[in-house]
Amino acid sequence: MCMRHLLLLSALAFFDVVAAKERVVHVELVNDCKLDKVNEPVAIKLADITRQTGKPWRTVVRKDGKVVPCQLDDMDGDFVPDELFFLTDIKSQEKQVFEISLCDEQAEYRDQMRYKDGDDLYVALQLRDMSGRHPDVTKVEAPGTTNIFNDIYMHGITLESEMVGYRIYFDERQNIDLYGKCQRRIELPVTQFYTSSEQLANGYGVDVLWAGKSIGCGSFKRYDGVSPVNWSNVGVRGQRIVTTGPLRTIVEVYDLHNTYDDGASGDKYYNVRQLYTLVKGHRDMRVDVSFDNAGGLQFCTGVQKVGVEAEDSVRRGHTPSGFVREDGVAASWGCDYPDMGKKQMWAPEAIGLSVYVPKRFVRKYYEDTLNYLLVVDGCDNGAFHYYVSFCADKEQAEGCHSSTEWFADIETWKEKVSIPLKTKIKK
Repeated sequence: MCMRHLLLLSALAFFDVVAAKERVVHVELVNDCKLDKVNEPVAIKLADITRQTGKPWRTVVRKDGKVVPCQLDDMDGDFVPDELFFLTDIKSQEKQVFEISLCDEQAEYRDQMRYKDGDDLYVALQLRDMSGRHPDVTKVEAPGTTNIFNDIYMHGITLESEMVGYRIYFDERQNIDLYGKCQRRIELPVTQFYTSSEQLANGYGVDVLWAGKSIGCGSFKRYDGVSPVNWSNVGVRGQRIVTTGPLRTIVEVYDLHNTYDDGASGDKYYNVRQLYTLVKGHRDMRVDVSFDNAGGLQFCTGVQKVGVEAEDSVRRGHTPSGFVREDGVAASWGCDYPDMGKKQMWAPEAIGLSVYVPKRFVRKYYEDTLNYLLVVDGCDNGAFHYYVSFCADKEQAEGCHSSTEWFADIETWKEKVSIPLKTKIKK
């Protein structure tokens, strides 16, 4: 099977439908939030708008007669698209109607596995090799006892929008690492998360967070009743690229056959999967977590207290501050070195971190020496979602430059993500 067919996971649908077997449906969106929304994501399952399955639909989305960029995504990896995705700007209390044309003719899919100049999203999972080619792969899976952290280029799967960059370590920590920028552009194909002195002098961004033993920014961990716990007793750990853009990219991180002692019958096992979604024009990332056989277990996320262990000269006037609340918001602001082992290369970075877990999922919230933490449970083998966001003081065009600005921005962000658009399909 050729690479083009392997990568029908994510495709553009900017073209008109010409085949006879066409189906047209209308989707109504309503913004009940008191705030206007820009680049608001809209994801629609194809099964909800057509009874036919098993075909890679050629799709066109229109609003007021004008074509709206969209993409088709294969979420479950069966090489058949099953979700339609597009973006919209919508004012508070506004209603919008979109016309969706679906045709069962084979679509031409765009090979998006490698970043192309002009794209507004970048995603990479690469292997480190002796020749320095670092080949792209779509999936890496290994026994939990195998340490391949240094065999993964950039040490884990990486996502980037024009505003921010994230990577998720391929090891027992699974920490979310952060890449902050001065300018709005895609940079990781050049810097690879390890910005050189020359690149810094030319205005490139840099890794802005040293997590150490903390929760970092939105990392997902086991919770032992006292503190976060890394993913050590894992049968198989893996990472894969689900969709590649051009409007959203999604990656999956999973830990299978995790062992724990229930205190009664001995060892038991559960599975955890996480989907990380980054959208064009967004700094925040949505995390969807699903469980098998994890009822009764607890997990946690949150943000670290940035700069709490730094000297005043390192903090550069940014006094560490933050909070965690019953409504599911954890946030912090501070300044510290982004790499404790290379202080001579990368200066201290001032950043703001935030996590929002919808209140209905929160079982406990508290702070410890290093973190502001939110505890959830296995949801009786169900699922839950949360959101991660950050900003870097080094941002020039936009962003926040103090704790006051950042904490105010979080309130607006939380209001927007907590009230999704109402969607009504008219067949």
